[in-house]
Amino acid sequence: MRRAQRLVLVVVTLVAMGAAAQGGERGLFTGEEWRYRREELFTGLAKRIVADLVAIPTGVTGWDAPDWAFFGTMVGSTVALSVGRPSLDVGFQAFLQERVLGVNHFTTWNTAGDVAIWSSVGVATLAMFIYGLAAGNAGMTECSVLMLEAFAVAQIYHQMIKLLVGRAGPNRPELEGQYFGPVEAVKLWPSGTPSGHMASMYAMLSVLMYFWDEPLLWVGLNLAAIAFGASLVGDNYHWLSDVVLGAGLGFAVGRWVVQHRSTRYRAGSGPAPIRVNVMPVLLPDRGAGLAAVLSF
Repeated sequence: MRRAQRLVLVVVTLVAMGAAAQGGERGLFTGEEWRYRREELFTGLAKRIVADLVAIPTGVTGWDAPDWAFFGTMVGSTVALSVGRPSLDVGFQAFLQERVLGVNHFTTWNTAGDVAIWSSVGVATLAMFIYGLAAGNAGMTECSVLMLEAFAVAQIYHQMIKLLVGRAGPNRPELEGQYFGPVEAVKLWPSGTPSGHMASMYAMLSVLMYFWDEPLLWVGLNLAAIAFGASLVGDNYHWLSDVVLGAGLGFAVGRWVVQHRSTRYRAGSGPAPIRVNVMPVLLPDRGAGLAAVLSF
């Protein structure tokens, strides 16, 4: 049964994560007529959210090697971390809470913190939208609307996966992060995998990164996302694997939304995929070595 549940996790995630690095317009509802239009601000947003839920999984036939590598890394690491009893991420969580942070350490993710953080994100996005309208800055308006679109899609996808796999969260330590399937998922909800916090936040940050395409923004937002994910684990909100899968899901959704829905791109001219190259380097007085070079 557990193997079947993990298979469901892999298959559903495959459907949900979409084309993380597609280079063309593949899948249903991906033509130019489905891109953002200022004159259809809110009606267009609602239509695109519904269309995205179909368009993203139908684009899987167009994946190339980097897409599959990204997918394999995210899902493979999630399965590796969460399989077994206790799994690696459950053991890591216990060590972190008991040996490193302490049982009664300060937490950001509590009822008040949750409301404060998401309220701040909502206010910032709304401020960008209002400023864009008031100042006639079309880019600001479009970016804020696409952020909302990516947030909504990531929320729906992560809930679908969470309710299908039914994984126990850190709030039920006696269950040791096991998968119970859809029958028990409602009882365990809102805990589970993937992390909706991470998926939603990374979806919005990914839109910002790809829409504005500034290297410094990339670095800053990814560092912020890492800190965000670390706080979820440190505050015992999610297992590490929940955060990893949520990050991959959110990143892929945000990137897809910019490529297929923004006015910045057209068919066949999407953003460059993430590449990691390993190359030799010479170090003064220290010999030679290898360096990983990230390009985007």
